[in-house]
Amino acid sequence: MLTCDIKKKLSGFYLDVNLTAKPGVTALMGASGSGKSMTLRCIAGISKPDSGRIELNGVTLFDSEKKINLPPQARNTGFMFQDSALFPNMTVRQNIMAGAKKKPRQERMAVAVALAETFHISRHLDKYPHELSGGEKQRCALARIMAGSPDILMLDEPFAALDSHLRWELELELAAAFQRFQKPVLYVSHNRDEVYRLCGDIAIIDHGKNEASRGKWELFENPATVQAARLTGCKNIAAAEVRGTRVFVSDWGIDFERGETGGGARHVGIRANNIIPSSAAEATDDVAASFPFEIVNEIEDTFTCILMVRKRGTELPPIRWEMRKKDREALRDMPQELSFLRKRVLLLS
Repeated sequence: MLTCDIKKKLSGFYLDVNLTAKPGVTALMGASGSGKSMTLRCIAGISKPDSGRIELNGVTLFDSEKKINLPPQARNTGFMFQDSALFPNMTVRQNIMAGAKKKPRQERMAVAVALAETFHISRHLDKYPHELSGGEKQRCALARIMAGSPDILMLDEPFAALDSHLRWELELELAAAFQRFQKPVLYVSHNRDEVYRLCGDIAIIDHGKNEASRGKWELFENPATVQAARLTGCKNIAAAEVRGTRVFVSDWGIDFERGETGGGARHVGIRANNIIPSSAAEATDDVAASFPFEIVNEIEDTFTCILMVRKRGTELPPIRWEMRKKDREALRDMPQELSFLRKRVLLLS
């Protein structure tokens, strides 16, 4: 179990993180420069917080009041960077052995061979980093970290420099490694789909402050804040005005009853694939709002069709409506109105 309650003055904002991570994978999501990487650096001991406390499995790594600040080598944390950070003058075998430096030489050699097999780099054991591909370097870096049997694994956008095919291959290997690890993992990524597939809990960090981590299903279903909605892929977000029991969204030209929740809402969101033709709404559906529309632009994506629409006869900002190509082809006669189902409208603070 990791507990991290720290503060640190940075250029442009103040890092103020209160984070708990149990065994399993917790993602840190946020915009660039929000404090995700700095949080990992403070836990690893590479950077020092101004104040606070960090504890891992009952061991205090940092405590500003008690003047405790263990050096990185004494924290037993595994930190994987974007660029793999391998020793260029060492072979793959030697790099992995370096991760297990506290063990006897024969044991380190055996560990290197076993981990090379696990991460499919056995045939590269005697190569140097400059002879490896980007994916092979990342596999070697991960093997080196695992060789040290860390108490926590931290990964800072490990796939950022890889192409999509390599990312997918490594993601599968990483998922298997996480299952074997059975300890806390902190995973930083901007890729929401990658996070959804790999992680169980997600903590949103915005301008140095974090929201409490939540299960990924709960977060994607009800992000609750504008930043969380954006990071989980909601493309349609607009300011809202709450008047009693009604919510008015002037940018979209709609208003609706808010029901029992959302009293503190200042924005609303609707995911692009959750907009439906009014004619498709069933009698049992709870429709929040419907409006006549016109198409402003139509964009063909790889596997989907994106229609930018707005309320008919207005100059309002367009809303993104997205559907599968085959559904677009089947929609020969455009519907007269679009609808938002109440359960799909996101009320955001």
